[in-house]
Amino acid sequence: MSITSQIFKQKSQNQSQSEIILQKKVIDDNFSYIYHHIQSEIRLKNKPIHEQIKYLQDDIQNLDKQNNNITQEEKKYKKSRLKIQLMSVLRQSEHVKSIIIPEINQRIEKDNTNIMLYVLKEAISRDQNREFLLTDGIHSCGFDSIIGVYGQDQQCLRFRTKEVEFKQLQLYDKLRDEYLFDFKEKVAKIYQIESSEVDILDITEGSTIISFKIRSKIDLENDKKSIEFLEKVCNGNVEFYNYFVTAQDKKRTEIGLELNDFNSKFNMTWDHLPEFEERGPFNHRYNYYFPKGCYGFGLNITKYGQDDNWIKMNGNQDEWRILFHGTSNSNVESIIKASLKPGTRQAYTNDDCIDEYGRTVKVGNGIYFCDNFMTCIKDGYANPIKVHEKNFSTIFMSRVNPKKIRQSLQMKEKHYFIVNNSEDVRPYRILMYEVN
Repeated sequence: MSITSQIFKQKSQNQSQSEIILQKKVIDDNFSYIYHHIQSEIRLKNKPIHEQIKYLQDDIQNLDKQNNNITQEEKKYKKSRLKIQLMSVLRQSEHVKSIIIPEINQRIEKDNTNIMLYVLKEAISRDQNREFLLTDGIHSCGFDSIIGVYGQDQQCLRFRTKEVEFKQLQLYDKLRDEYLFDFKEKVAKIYQIESSEVDILDITEGSTIISFKIRSKIDLENDKKSIEFLEKVCNGNVEFYNYFVTAQDKKRTEIGLELNDFNSKFNMTWDHLPEFEERGPFNHRYNYYFPKGCYGFGLNITKYGQDDNWIKMNGNQDEWRILFHGTSNSNVESIIKASLKPGTRQAYTNDDCIDEYGRTVKVGNGIYFCDNFMTCIKDGYANPIKVHEKNFSTIFMSRVNPKKIRQSLQMKEKHYFIVNNSEDVRPYRILMYEVN
């Protein structure tokens, strides 16, 4: 008898007919997404490049329209996977081009779009181990994955096991569904939660890898005992995994952007303005420090919908705060090189802070911001890139949901802020600054 048969034999013998029917319904509800993903992967392999591009684009667009039979966590994970797949396929087509160093006779100034694109490309390559390519027309993956890469909603747990072969899970629906159902039940029991709070995001090759998230548990990295117990009970290894940042130094994922991601209507400078002014709704007032000395390249923000109260500057209740973010995050080098294992994370994760409801909570992992762009440069979050004889830094000017900002006392001293989830961040301008 095979190992995989032994896994379920005893459980099947002890189940009543009603329990089996109920379990089948739960399995159907939970894993139709996994089944669809496996079938998509199989169909995709047999298509020519131009059909793969259209198929992946359609899948991304359809994903945005889906409201049923898929959780938000599954949607975020699948979208990241599809974008990475799309860029990998585009690399093999005529739809992308590399960004090269500007010619020596070009005007090397901070308001030059070509210079900005080159500096941004080099910064992302250095800080995120990702390749930045220009695509044509609709073949764009946008800026969200650059700044949002460090959000804790862009990471999950990965369980790697040799107990069951990937090919078996791929080919046999009943075996796959029962194995995943059993895995969810074990995870739920270990963490004392409902199994519905465990999202199975994917199964992939490399032994067998199950990507999953636990919705109600945020600070899993500090719960090493439960992780070790899970590894023992399920007979495998658990690691922390970021959707976009790859742990292998030599392997890079690609980011695709196109010129329609920019909107020159919102290009601007701030040299004629004072050092700062007070902004925000009455219950979230703050000092906005103008990015004097920078040139700002406006981004296309139409994807955020018709309601633009978040970006207005009139103090309305839905106005989001302006903060600045470099292309790197806290401890980014160790994050990339250490495969996102516990203990290599961010500096202020375990600090106490007050959340939007007045409760004392941990800061947690997330996206780092400063309220002054110069802090990004001075503290190494936007180290300059050399272009011929000049040095430039790129910084994202972003609006963030003020209710979701976290800041410990230690962070206040440095003017640092953290936003846990990428959905609470909206980049709307890229700044270029010449560093003397």
